[in-house]
Amino acid sequence: MTVDANSINLFFIVIVQIGGAFATVAAVKTDITWIKRVIEKHGEDLMKLHDKS
Repeated sequence: MTVDANSINLFFIVIVQIGGAFATVAAVKTDITWIKRVIEKHGEDLMKLHDKS
């Protein structure tokens, strides 16, 4: 009985960790997309400034 309970607990821990890993990857991808947008926006501004000087 205790082996079954431990197996179930371990199973849930693994699921939670995998879920956390997916959430982290999703968050990082969102951050990268946002950072790319900011860089593109600022990059355009920098090019405009560069062209003026």
